Amino acid sequence: MKKIRFEGLIPPMVTPLDAKRRLDKAGVKKMVKHLLDGGVDGIFLLGTTGEGPHLSYAIRRELVKETCRLVKGRVPVLVGITETDIEDALAFAKDCQSYGVSGVVAAPPYYFKLTQTECLAWFTELADRLPLPLVIYDMPAHTDTVIEPTTIAQLAAHPNIVAMKDSSSVIALFNKFRVALEPFAERFSLFMGPDEAMGEAVLLGADGGVCTGANLWPRAFKEMYLAAKAGDTEKVRALQRFTTTSSYLLYGLGQGQSGFLKGVKAALAEMGLIQNVLAAPFTPFAGKELAKVRAALRRLRADPLTRPERI
Repeated sequence: MKKIRFEGLIPPMVTPLDAKRRLDKAGVKKMVKHLLDGGVDGIFLLGTTGEGPHLSYAIRRELVKETCRLVKGRVPVLVGITETDIEDALAFAKDCQSYGVSGVVAAPPYYFKLTQTECLAWFTELADRLPLPLVIYDMPAHTDTVIEPTTIAQLAAHPNIVAMKDSSSVIALFNKFRVALEPFAERFSLFMGPDEAMGEAVLLGADGGVCTGANLWPRAFKEMYLAAKAGDTEKVRALQRFTTTSSYLLYGLGQGQSGFLKGVKAALAEMGLIQNVLAAPFTPFAGKELAKVRAALRRLRADPLTRPERI
């Protein structure tokens, strides 16, 4: 298996759907172009932002095939394979390999909260049997399982586990991950998930960000990543303020855990990139919420930092 190191800005791309909740290929084409033009270092499909668990495998496969066809190997494509059954996850990963995917991403299986011993066993068997490199996805808000630093350090020793995305939203835990992973720094990448912490995390040593807001503002997020890698704290401060303001204005609308996704998809629809459609059982913003999204976009587009990517 070819060794690969993932780093930089790898947005978790939304899944464009049409009015009948089928894959919107025109939207996929626009999103891929938007992200590549923004300088991203990879594209992550079927994560939380991509609504992976709520999509049929027919749509998942169609999305992966179409994205790989459009990307043409210019950047790595990662695909979420989080499942409650290991055989289903492995079967999908095999399909992904045939489409040209560079690696797969998996959170702990959801529904039952796993012990650390169970978590270690799950990811070890998955990595042993996968045809592609594995990125561990720590997403306790949706899986109810927190991967502890000692556990990820054991997993990092596996030759087929190459990176971790930390979406715990706890900077203290991120720093514990960072310290625990120091012995593997040359071959193992650590990514920050939440938009609001990406700049700070890269300054502290993270290898990049997998941030929802990069769907909207890929150039701004890429500039923040590059500034952080260069140690330019003033530029990071300015860009982090913008990305945090964007999340503050767009992610807190509506109710429930899907509110952030409704805000992002509504904003992308207003930008002309996708249709404002979500997978079942979620419904898109309309009325007052949509008006708030439009107002937020007007405010964000007025910021000089968004000038290169106004649509």
